[in-house]
Amino acid sequence: MDEKALSTLTPEQTSVIPAIVQQMMGPLVEAMAKLLENNTAALQQLSAAQQVQNDRLEALERQIRLNTPVTRQQVRYLSAAMKEHTLELLDKSSVSDPKAVRKLAGIIKKDVLADYGITTLEEIPKHEYNVAMHNIKTWNNMRIVREVVKEARKREEEAAEAALADAEPATG
Repeated sequence: MDEKALSTLTPEQTSVIPAIVQQMMGPLVEAMAKLLENNTAALQQLSAAQQVQNDRLEALERQIRLNTPVTRQQVRYLSAAMKEHTLELLDKSSVSDPKAVRKLAGIIKKDVLADYGITTLEEIPKHEYNVAMHNIKTWNNMRIVREVVKEARKREEEAAEAALADAEPATG
C-alpha cells in the first residue's frame, strides 16, 4: 500500500521529500560526526600519553641496566681472566715471576677500568660484562709486556747474583 501512496505523490511533493529527509537527518549526522571527531581526539591524546609513558619506561629500564653492577661471581671471573691472560703473555717470554704477574695483571685491570671510567671491577655495568671479558682476553700492549719482562729478568739476575755472592764466602 505504501508503494501506491508514493506513486500517487505529485512531482512537487516528491521534490520536497529529500529536503525533509535532510532536515530530519542533518542534525543526527552532525552529532555523529562531532562524536567521532571527539573520539578521535581522545584516542590521539591517549596515544600521546601512552607514548610518553613508553619513553619514560624505556629510559628507566636503560638507567637500571646501566646502574646494575656485575655480580661478585662475575668479578671473580674477570679477575681470573686477567691473571690467565697475564700468565699467557708472560709465558711467551718464559717469565713466571709472581711480582711480574701481579704487576701486569694490575696494568690490565687499570686499562679495563679506564675504559669505563671507574675505580673497581664491581662498578662495571652488568650488561658490559661480556665486553669487559673480551677486552681482558684481547688486551695486548707489547711495550708494557716487554717492560714487565725486562724488570722480571733484572730481578732474576739480581737474585742469581745475590745467591752467587752468598755462596762464594761459604766455599772460599
